[in-house]
Amino acid sequence: MISHPADDRKAETRSMIFQAARKVFSEKGYHKTQISDIVKASGTSTGSIYAHFRDKRDLFEQIARETLEDLRARLRELSRTTRPGDIRERVSRWHPAFTAFFDYVEENPEQILLIVRGGFGVDEDLDTTLWEFFKAFASDIAEDIRKWEDLGFIRGVNAMLMGHTIIGMCLHVAFSYLLDREFTREEAILNLMAITESMIFRYLTAKGMAELGCMPASGPAWGGAVRMP
Repeated sequence: MISHPADDRKAETRSMIFQAARKVFSEKGYHKTQISDIVKASGTSTGSIYAHFRDKRDLFEQIARETLEDLRARLRELSRTTRPGDIRERVSRWHPAFTAFFDYVEENPEQILLIVRGGFGVDEDLDTTLWEFFKAFASDIAEDIRKWEDLGFIRGVNAMLMGHTIIGMCLHVAFSYLLDREFTREEAILNLMAITESMIFRYLTAKGMAELGCMPASGPAWGGAVRMP
């Protein structure tokens, strides 16, 4: 297909607006950002922005959607196992998954800050749209947990609650990492892994422990903790 100069310029202008808006939204939040801020940051014009996007809300929503769709696609690809419900293989992929998450955070800090700092509170429809994405992230985790329950590896856990807990924990740690830099990315990854393990392993059955080669941990009397040999 032949590329036309006018189409190339249009795509380039849209990209400039998109990149500038991500930066401005991440720094100022949605409500404090004005179209004039994006015009100045992008070096374009008000007319150019409205030629590509209906309004500020439309621009914000497209950035948020692209960010969450891209991140979810990356994590879902990493979560694939050769056998559905293979808890040993899935657990072995926690480190690559958390690493990929932090790779994305470091590659796209503006998008992450935009979502966490200004994602909710724009209006009810956008809140619902964004929340559906977060529910989808939690559902991806819950799907694994339900398979493990069906196979008898774990028992007594609320799968969706666990999914939301892990997603919320990851976002909060990412936000703190980007703003405060009080810990390294490797510290964040290892701590997220340790906390996730402790939460999931709390519900392992004897069959689940045997599948993972775990042993009951000494110490806590409540009997749920395990440690990997």
